[in-house]
Amino acid sequence: MNRLGQQRAIMNLSGDAYIGKELPTQNQIELRYLSPIHVVGFRTKPAPAQAFQQGLLVLQPQGYLELTALIELSPMVLDRIEQLREGGDLILAIYLKVWWQQKVTTLPVSHAGRPFIRIAKSDWAERILKKAGYTEVTVIELPEPVDVPELRNAIDYLRSAWRSYRIGEYYDAVINVRRALDSLVDGLKNYNPNLVAERVENNRKIEEPNFKALAKTDTEADSITRIYKSLRSIGGLSAHQGAIHVDKQLAELSIIVGQAILRYVTKRIKGSGQ
Repeated sequence: MNRLGQQRAIMNLSGDAYIGKELPTQNQIELRYLSPIHVVGFRTKPAPAQAFQQGLLVLQPQGYLELTALIELSPMVLDRIEQLREGGDLILAIYLKVWWQQKVTTLPVSHAGRPFIRIAKSDWAERILKKAGYTEVTVIELPEPVDVPELRNAIDYLRSAWRSYRIGEYYDAVINVRRALDSLVDGLKNYNPNLVAERVENNRKIEEPNFKALAKTDTEADSITRIYKSLRSIGGLSAHQGAIHVDKQLAELSIIVGQAILRYVTKRIKGSGQ
């Protein structure tokens, strides 16, 4: 809004988008750079836009400038959004750069009286992404694994699988689940070698989680072991192009089961004090 009692001549407009991350302990929003915005249209209120021969836009006293701007949802930008959104609402902040004659002013774009825009996670996935052409989008909410420092690499691979899934890269999603399972074994060895079991299959030594050391009963351990082996075999077949067709449903199944296994292991570790 032009709060001065005179016309303002705007020479140029540009802007940048930032994604916000809530800091609950501080009741603040931390902003991280996302991408530039592209101004594709504008109009002034209440008076219509006037232009000098030099191409300047004139904003009347107490007038408003309404903008239409685009953010390119490239795979790289989407990956950045999903990394920072972490399955929650999307918080966007737009900062507009306005060239007033010889000066440059950076202004936050407000929404509902706040200097950021909050987009519900369901609207982001089911409405905005689909309108942008990402039709194979589904919101799936699962509890996060408990934080165990030695298993963070496994959890990171699983998050990479989620990001691949959300942008339709189903093959990469399944491969990242397989990497998460392999990293789970490495992490357990570093945490407590007794939580890793060895077996021989086709003259090859194979290491896998020792679910008997985690489960409450042998029956429970045997059931989880079968699920683990089945999931790992899906990832192994997927690694050989053409051996298995990876579609949305298979990727979704792999991620859900993979996340459930990681949560099971981390909860058992924290609960048993091993």
